[in-house]
Amino acid sequence: MKKNLKKIVIFGISDFASQVSFYLKNDSNFEIVAYTVNAEYNTSKTFLGLPVIDFESVVEKYPPTEYAMFIAIGYHKLNSSREAKFNEAKAKGYQLISYICSRNSHWNDLKIGENCFIMEGNIFMQNVKISDNVIINVGNKIGHDSVIEENCFLTSNVMIGGFCTVKKNTFIGMSTIIKDKTIIGERNILGAGSVILKSTKNGTSYLTKSTPLTPDPNNFIQDFI
Repeated sequence: MKKNLKKIVIFGISDFASQVSFYLKNDSNFEIVAYTVNAEYNTSKTFLGLPVIDFESVVEKYPPTEYAMFIAIGYHKLNSSREAKFNEAKAKGYQLISYICSRNSHWNDLKIGENCFIMEGNIFMQNVKISDNVIINVGNKIGHDSVIEENCFLTSNVMIGGFCTVKKNTFIGMSTIIKDKTIIGERNILGAGSVILKSTKNGTSYLTKSTPLTPDPNNFIQDFI
């Protein structure tokens, strides 16, 4: 049976770790006691006013029987860096906490795995399942009966229809639209503004083009304002 541990160590000292810290300090009952990174990256020894401990020896000062952990790594290497450290922390015996911002909309049947981080403004319809180690940024809509598998990263303004599955280690860019009853393959990259109307294969990428520069914009734009 898992202990309800509230004192936590955060892996990471990046901008994302700082963002995670803000949410946890202002919208949770978790207490951050320290940070940890691999020894080769631990040059400052402090971060946000707290100690930074070498990950190789973190269990000596912050044992997993008394402290939980959160892995604050983004989508580096299609989320595989976060996945690897998740597995290392589990091997050390740590319980990995999840956080869902209080400023979200969801039903009581929402299921969330370990080491998930869900920011504000998201709408989860009924019977949605979020697997382990998933990061969901601001303002997304997840349709009913949909599943987000392990190690995924959703940015912002993503629209996912009902009965969809997003398979593991996939990155979904801003304002992507996924049609209902669609399966997104493993290790996909869906670039900003993608519109996905049918299921995708593993290891595929969908990248949209940037809006082209308008010639002589100062004059041309007058036709629209």
